[in-house]
Amino acid sequence: MAETAVPRIAEDVPEDGSVDLSRVHFVGIGGSGMLPVARVCAERGFTVSGSDNRTSEGLKPLVRLGASVHSGHAAENVPADATAVVFTHAVGEDNPEIREARSLGIPVMHRSRALNSLMATHRTPIAVMGTHGKSGTTGMLAFTLARMEQNPSYVIGADLETPGSGGRDGGTTGFFVAEVDESDHTHVGMAMRVAVITNIGFDHPETYGEAIDHVDAYEKCVRGGLHKDGTLVLDADSPGARELASRLAMAGDGPRVITFGMSSAAGWRLVDVSSEGGRSKAVLRGPGGRDFDLALRVPGAHQLLNAAAALATLHALGQDCDQAVEQLLYFDGVARRMTSAGESAGVRVYDSFAHHPDEVSADLAAARSLVGSGGRVVTVFQPSGQSRLDAFDVDFAKALAGCDEVVLTDSTSGVNPATLRILSARINKEGGSARHQVLDRAEAAACAAHLARPGDVVVLMGPGDIVESGQVLQAELGELDPAAA
Repeated sequence: MAETAVPRIAEDVPEDGSVDLSRVHFVGIGGSGMLPVARVCAERGFTVSGSDNRTSEGLKPLVRLGASVHSGHAAENVPADATAVVFTHAVGEDNPEIREARSLGIPVMHRSRALNSLMATHRTPIAVMGTHGKSGTTGMLAFTLARMEQNPSYVIGADLETPGSGGRDGGTTGFFVAEVDESDHTHVGMAMRVAVITNIGFDHPETYGEAIDHVDAYEKCVRGGLHKDGTLVLDADSPGARELASRLAMAGDGPRVITFGMSSAAGWRLVDVSSEGGRSKAVLRGPGGRDFDLALRVPGAHQLLNAAAALATLHALGQDCDQAVEQLLYFDGVARRMTSAGESAGVRVYDSFAHHPDEVSADLAAARSLVGSGGRVVTVFQPSGQSRLDAFDVDFAKALAGCDEVVLTDSTSGVNPATLRILSARINKEGGSARHQVLDRAEAAACAAHLARPGDVVVLMGPGDIVESGQVLQAELGELDPAAA
């Protein structure tokens, strides 16, 4: 999911904590976390309204479902008979719709509370969490369960297929698979029968002081939210996840724990891992030595870890793993997770949501697996914000040195240009090539187009609006002479 800020709004809900979403209004309805929740509400037959400062293709399916969507935030957007107004911490207490809701006595609640309410109506709520890989793992679970005719409900912080397809209501029974955000501690309090934690590492420096704080928060999340007969699926390769497992085991009252990863200690172990030409494959060794030939048509070894997490979870849910492996052959990924954005003049373009050094490294390794002999990886990198850039600048430099050319550009929220110059120097010191800092995103994309040549892969990388520069990049590539590009 997109990064959120430190909590700035207090919830105003009934004393009993009850939630009525029958006439719900979303402040920032087009956000990657809000839109799928709104879609589930609309498909469930609730009256949905909302507002956003930006329009998007993803909102059109929601409007077709009957939702009322306003451009911009204004008090009059809030229906007087709304039963709830839902926010994320991307908006502040001074938002006119938050103020209007309070004046009308309408309960004001965080997105996580609304999601928790929707999940609670299902027999098996499944929460997918972790520093990296949440969207991919949630997408794989939702896709596979749907292909296996289990009719799941799901909420993914990225589009699964077409714009606006990250949410679906499969009815109020059975499985509900949800990507759950840890950036602002709102994963604590989520109720679930299965918790999948893809990994635990240091992230969100605006909220967490150090790595151990993440483990503390996940321990609180699991102890308080996982059903007493629930299952915890953990990454055996992650030191943070291993620390969590150790704490739960020492207490003697923890849940059933299932592990996956490349470690020899993993209950579901990946061996013979390879990624080449846009496809990834491995042998997944399950409990009892049972082997599954795992193949994906998405690039990157990290996607195989997501698939291992999904299959371990499906097995715990009593699903047929042979059938699940077969269905995963048709999974095309979720939007902006190293997904194809077209090809022109012999140059292939990919979108990447990576905004943490580990994610940058993983996606650049995937990009490297796509290029043939002589091909290069050119990256336009858009940091998510100043605090993250300050916290991870050295690690970003090491990660970005893994491509052949880097164009640095400004974040949506704005960063100090001097910081980009420092990052550029660090990348060059690490053996990379970062010769260009272009603050305008469209101009940065055009710069990358002129650096590229046939056989190269260009990656538009970052969680902000860099993805919107794809059309500029394609147009610039189209004007180049393929022989000289």
